[in-house]
Amino acid sequence: MNNELKKPTWMTYVLFSELFVVLVFIDQFTKDLIVKSFALAQKDPIIDGFFSFMYVRNTGSAFSMFSEKSWGITFLSVISTIAFLILFALAFFVLARFRSRKLSICLIFLSAGTLGNLIDRIRLKYVVDFICFDFGSYTFPIFNVADIYVTLSCIALAILLLFNEKFIPEIPFNPPKEEPQKESGLIDFSGKDDKDEADEE
Repeated sequence: MNNELKKPTWMTYVLFSELFVVLVFIDQFTKDLIVKSFALAQKDPIIDGFFSFMYVRNTGSAFSMFSEKSWGITFLSVISTIAFLILFALAFFVLARFRSRKLSICLIFLSAGTLGNLIDRIRLKYVVDFICFDFGSYTFPIFNVADIYVTLSCIALAILLLFNEKFIPEIPFNPPKEEPQKESGLIDFSGKDDKDEADEE
């Protein structure tokens, strides 16, 4: 049987839960490391002129969007909380109901990224961003590990939707066999059988 169609065991749920915890831990660990190692707005080049670490505080959403809006942090916190609860529940629902491990993993990454930035908004009132790319005079919006989770999971979901005919595998269904009808013991007086025999002659 295709591994994608196998009914998930309790160990599968444990592994998916552990994956979620590890992803959130990596995001929070990298942010904490940057906060302790960098001054605000400090930029440390890794690849000169292209890639660097720069500690910034983002009060907006992914890639610093809505960061200049005073209401942004409250609005995004509420939206992020609702989105996280839905995505996290959906990840395990898809695993249990449709047995789609690929889709569940995408949702795990998406929910982990959502929670990673939500923790920052609730705890710090801003999100820690630090990954910076420069393309000549243009600097790409600074982001973090949680943003990477969200971006990669959205790309993977798009690939599943666009290039897979069935991104949710079809679960084999064996309908119950019909039991042969028991003879009722009634005598057929319609004469249908006799008529059929006469036609054959």
